[in-house]
Amino acid sequence: MCLPALATAAEGGPPPAGSAATRAIPQLAPADPTLPIDLDAAFSELDRRNNRLIFRQLNIRQGALAIKADEATADPADFENSLWVFTGNVSIVNGGTRASCDRAELTFRDNRLRKAVLTGKPARFSQAGAGGNPDTEGRGELLEYNLDAATIEMSRDAFLSDGKSEISGSRIAYDLRREVVTAGGADGGQVRMRITPQQKPAPPAGPTEPAP
Repeated sequence: MCLPALATAAEGGPPPAGSAATRAIPQLAPADPTLPIDLDAAFSELDRRNNRLIFRQLNIRQGALAIKADEATADPADFENSLWVFTGNVSIVNGGTRASCDRAELTFRDNRLRKAVLTGKPARFSQAGAGGNPDTEGRGELLEYNLDAATIEMSRDAFLSDGKSEISGSRIAYDLRREVVTAGGADGGQVRMRITPQQKPAPPAGPTEPAP
């Protein structure tokens, strides 16, 4: 069975290109390393011995990527090859994608965002719909993005909806290159789906017969 929007690989293979499933997962694009990085914070502390930065009330912007958090640490203190950990009211905006969580670990390599791990109760994201389509929304206690592999995995009470169809389970994974959504895992958890039938417009009324 292939759902009209969200499809599982185990039940019908990849959905056609351009379908709602191809837009279902937020595609966090690596920032252009040539763009300047704007950073402001209410407080900062530099541990020179360990080359580690600590921030409070941090705001970061690089091109279309914007990150806010109550607290952040950078180890080492740069974007070239580092791990940034954001905690408390974390907000990530990347073009039409918005995500919020309690904690985010962002891995940068060669001044590019390579991996993002978001945790929360739950962590959430929304992807703006295209062509008048509703937004796609998802959540899970753990969201893992791998930008090099072009994959995202949601786990622990995972949920994904494109406004027309819904899928939920212990684990939902998406392969951006193959355009395949898979659900379920080794824990044997149930996969649940809800499909909202597309409403067809009523046929136009025919001509009325004149009264005899």
